[in-house]
Amino acid sequence: MSNSYPWLDIERQSLNQALDEQRLGHAPLFLGSPGVGKRVLAEWLVRRIMCLEPFEGEPCGECHACSLMAGGAHPDLFRLELLEDKNEILVDQVRDFIASLSLTPSVGNRRVGMIVPADRLNRNAANALLKTLEEPSGEVWLALVTDNEDRLPVTVTSRCQRRYVAVPDPATAMAWLSERHADRDRRDCELALELADGAPLLADAWLSGAGLEIGLAIRDGLGAVLNGRADETALIAQWQETPAESWRWLARFSQLWLHGVLASPPAVLAEAPIPAAGQGAERVLEECWKQALEGGRLAGRPVRQDWLLQSWLSEWRKLAAGG
Repeated sequence: MSNSYPWLDIERQSLNQALDEQRLGHAPLFLGSPGVGKRVLAEWLVRRIMCLEPFEGEPCGECHACSLMAGGAHPDLFRLELLEDKNEILVDQVRDFIASLSLTPSVGNRRVGMIVPADRLNRNAANALLKTLEEPSGEVWLALVTDNEDRLPVTVTSRCQRRYVAVPDPATAMAWLSERHADRDRRDCELALELADGAPLLADAWLSGAGLEIGLAIRDGLGAVLNGRADETALIAQWQETPAESWRWLARFSQLWLHGVLASPPAVLAEAPIPAAGQGAERVLEECWKQALEGGRLAGRPVRQDWLLQSWLSEWRKLAAGG
C-alpha cells in the first residue's frame, strides 16, 4: 500500500505521527482537487485507526480488524454516502449514521464513520451532524472527504481538522502514470495529466477507459463549431450518450479556452481556434462554464439532456466568427 501512491507517503507519515502523538483531530476533513487521492488517504487512515496491531506506522494487514476491513465487513465502520437515486445526503441518513456510531464497539474500542462526498450534505443533514462533530462520544472518529470545500457550511468545517492533499509534482505524477500505462503513448499520459490539472488519479481513470478519447473528441467538435465546419446534430447525439462525462468535459474546455483567450493557449489547444480577447469572448466562455456545471448537476435527473446541450451549444456558437 505505501508505494501504490508515492505522492501520498508524506501525508501518511504526517497522519501517523499525529495519531501516535494524539494530535489528530477526531474529524479530519480531506480537501483538494478531484483525483489527487483524498479518498485513498482517508481509507488508509481508517484502516490505520481500526488496526489492532499497527506496524511501523502502517495497518498490519493481519489482525482480526484488518481482515474484516479487507473483506468490507468491519462492524464498527459506518459509511455515509449518496443514495443511488439522490443528489444530496439526507437528514434521515445522518440520524441513522449517528445512531450507529453510538453503538458499543464489536472489535477493539474504536468506531469510525466515513462521509463521502461531505459537500453533498444538505442543510438539515449538516445541522444534524454538528453535535457529533463537536462532542463525539468515546473513541469515535469521523473522516470526511470533499472536492468542494465551499459547498460545506462553515459550521461543519470549523469543527473539523482540515487536511489538504496537494497535487504531486509533475515528474512524480508522470512516472506513476507511465508505469501504470506502459502500453500507452507517453503523449497520451502528458495530455491526460494536463487536462486533469496534474491530478494523477483523474488522469489514470481517463487513460484506463475511453475518457481521454471522449474528451479529445469533444475538444475537436468544439473547434469545428468555431470554424463553422461542425455537424451540430451529430455532436449533440454523441454528447447525449454519456451526459455526465460530456458536461464535465464541456466545463473543462470552457475553462481552457478562457485561459487561451486571457493568456496563452494550453498545449492541448495548440491547434484549436482561439477567439480574440476583448470581443465578449470572456463573458461567453464564463457563461458556458456555468451552464456546463449546471448541466452536470442535472445529468442524473429526468430532464431533456438534448435541450440542455442544444442550449449550451447555442451559447458556444457565439464565439464563432460572425456568430
